[in-house]
Amino acid sequence: MRILDRYLSWRVINAYCFILAIFTGLYLVIDLFSNLPDILQAKPSWSILAEYYLNSLPLILLRVSPFALLIGTLYTFADLNKNNEIISLRSCGLNVVQIALPVIIFALLVSTSLFFLQEKVLIYSQKRVEDIKTEFIKKKTPTAEESKLAFASGNMIFFVQSYSPQEKIMKNVIIFEEDQTQHISKKIVCSKITYEYGFWIGHDMLEYELDKTGKVSSEAIVTPTKKLTLDEKPEDLVLKKGFLSEFSSLHSLNKRINSLKKIGESKQLSDLIVDYHRKIVEPFTSFFLVIGIMPLALEIKKRKAALSSLGVGFLFSFIYYTIYAFSLALGKAGILLPLFSAWLAPVFFLTVGVTGLLLTK
Repeated sequence: MRILDRYLSWRVINAYCFILAIFTGLYLVIDLFSNLPDILQAKPSWSILAEYYLNSLPLILLRVSPFALLIGTLYTFADLNKNNEIISLRSCGLNVVQIALPVIIFALLVSTSLFFLQEKVLIYSQKRVEDIKTEFIKKKTPTAEESKLAFASGNMIFFVQSYSPQEKIMKNVIIFEEDQTQHISKKIVCSKITYEYGFWIGHDMLEYELDKTGKVSSEAIVTPTKKLTLDEKPEDLVLKKGFLSEFSSLHSLNKRINSLKKIGESKQLSDLIVDYHRKIVEPFTSFFLVIGIMPLALEIKKRKAALSSLGVGFLFSFIYYTIYAFSLALGKAGILLPLFSAWLAPVFFLTVGVTGLLLTK
């Protein structure tokens, strides 16, 4: 590695770690104050609180790392420009790609680390966070009606059109039952599922046996009422909104997508495909943002490097996440292809960044 590469990498790493520590601390403080009324009422032990926030760290790092690296990169290059170091490097014959390459490599390393953090740690740590929150902190049952819940319980996958926590009723429910290899072997359609005397009861149920290709292999079995093996209590279900994707690895989620493809459940399938690609894209947000901002970072020459970097960083992040959230919504609504919706913002920023670097003289 060249001395220049080590110098630029060290500058960016220092700025990234410093800003990451600040953002993580702010996130913890904001979360603490937002949960303070519940904490004071529930009075959990210090060890429970420590475990709660320790398990919250993987999600915090996943969320704040892109901002920290973006602002750290902007600040580093703004400071280099302020001291005319970029001009000196260019006068030595280096082009912008050679100057930006160490930072781009570091951004790729950070994103790859976040990807493994999501797949190997976050799935379990966030489940523990929600368990602690339900058991020790937020014990009140939510009352607002929820729509489109998707969650897994045991070997069953639930897609719920609407759920009323107050009435303890799930309406228009489709259940897919998996075998030991996680292939879907049964489809169950319920008009509603109610919570009665400590059990979930399905009403007006139609059960279909499915073969290995996902086709219906038997006539529907009609059951007026049936007790379901669902361990979750009514207050747990709202917390499970979207947990089918959040608490599943990409490998497991891909298996379920392939199973749903076989049985032709396009409505549920499109949501899972969007979530699958979202889980791939989100850890690499740092990389996409750094590529997109690099041409602008090389041009910032204001004397107040910290303030200009902070302002540009938040503006740039706002644009990225606005496009990203909008495209995800279009994908789940069926307007955009589910496969493409999660990649719209990354591809746009990569195109802008690479084009800007190639055109920068």
